Amino acid sequence: MDLLQILDESINRPESSYIKFLTQYSRNNQIRFCFVEGHEDILFYSQFLEKYFNEENLKFINCNGKKNVLDNYNALNWSFYDKKRVLFFIDKDFDEYILAKRTIDSNIYITDHYSIENYLTDENVLKKFIVHHCQIDNDNIITSLVEKFRLTYTKYKEYLRKISSWMIFCRINKYNVVFNNINPSDLFKIDSNGNLIKKKLSNYSNHFEYIRDKIDGDYYNFSEIKFIYTKLASEANDKKYIRGKYDLSFMFMFIKHLVEIQVPIVSSGVSKINRKSTTKIPKPKVTIQIKEENVFQILYSKVKEPDSLVKFINNNLN
Repeated sequence: MDLLQILDESINRPESSYIKFLTQYSRNNQIRFCFVEGHEDILFYSQFLEKYFNEENLKFINCNGKKNVLDNYNALNWSFYDKKRVLFFIDKDFDEYILAKRTIDSNIYITDHYSIENYLTDENVLKKFIVHHCQIDNDNIITSLVEKFRLTYTKYKEYLRKISSWMIFCRINKYNVVFNNINPSDLFKIDSNGNLIKKKLSNYSNHFEYIRDKIDGDYYNFSEIKFIYTKLASEANDKKYIRGKYDLSFMFMFIKHLVEIQVPIVSSGVSKINRKSTTKIPKPKVTIQIKEENVFQILYSKVKEPDSLVKFINNNLN
């Protein structure tokens, strides 16, 4: 069987993850099997799990979706398998808002936020990016940039609360809509001053029309969505209802503004100082090319270990 055939079978047969586990599990070794939703989950969770378990004793199984992760959990005979050696990692999604039935067990980890991407849109992650990839280590400059991020992000989250309310409304009513086609970069931009701006769309009269077109449906009830919006406004953790990919899209927009506008400004300022001083200060420069397609790969390793994950891991240590 060639590589393309192997790949085709693994994608088109969700049960392959179950078979993979059955053929590799043994009571005579210490391998810990970690069922995850996708490849990025492997990157995210492995960096934390490897602090507690030997890398060679960790086996990640990509189930290609949350449902498949839970199907694997439900298919196993737990009177035979050691739960501490078979772990499951899933995103919270909108489950608590749509009152979805949740499977809870000691070996199932559920994110605190909507998904793992929400952990990457974070002030501390931004600080590390500024230091590591922009070569800026001046505390005052870093503080100023983070404060601009905080203000802009707050405004963005207010807009996203409206979209999240609509999404939850559709999920509650089981409308068959797909929100993957909505790209926040189509709707918003960060201007040269670091302010969040709503884009004027050439093919749509407003953002509402854009969303209706992208979800390919006209499912809307203002009073019900307003009720959900009001409920979300009182939520302490707004990352619980902001879709992770939308959150990460903002992080990309801000970093793009950072590397294209802010770093050159700081670099120019350093050049002026150096011309007047015998002690030369290293000029900031961007050391990595960041695109929307690779932002996850660049930022995931800068995330602080979630407290809930630490607790979960400790509870499953032998």
